[in-house]
Amino acid sequence: MPSSLILGGSILGAATKYLVDNLRAVKEVKRGSIIYCGLMNNQFEHSGVYIGDNKIVHLDGSGLIEVVSPEIFLNRLGGLNMALSIYVSCKDGQSVGSEKVAQRAKEKIGKKVEYSVISNNCHMFSSGCLTGNFENNDWPFWLLKNTASSILGCNEWRVWDFRN
Repeated sequence: MPSSLILGGSILGAATKYLVDNLRAVKEVKRGSIIYCGLMNNQFEHSGVYIGDNKIVHLDGSGLIEVVSPEIFLNRLGGLNMALSIYVSCKDGQSVGSEKVAQRAKEKIGKKVEYSVISNNCHMFSSGCLTGNFENNDWPFWLLKNTASSILGCNEWRVWDFRN
């Protein structure tokens, strides 16, 4: 049986990806880095902005912009989320961020917005922190990744080893 059939989309494949990603993990994350984790068995992503001191600002599904720990960021959806890792914007193996991005995120803490998966979601919030334009069209994750690449110069996403 071809290895792609054994590994592709299976539990073994997910475990292998997790192990490989963690071998390349970063320990230091710069303020203003964009971070994300998988949701619903990695079918979707959830994003936010790292602001230092093990704190992440994100737009919650309720519409609240709040500060959370990495553990809370991962354990979303009432514990139904099975994400194991948080990924961070990196360039050549090192995290990349911006003080301006962190500052924009901090300025929004405590605000409540009308949340919508398509017209006002966490990726649009993260992109707004990057650009200053919170009325952007970066609702799919791949557009946020493009914006992060353009603004921060990131060329890869690595696991954040926040537990050590």
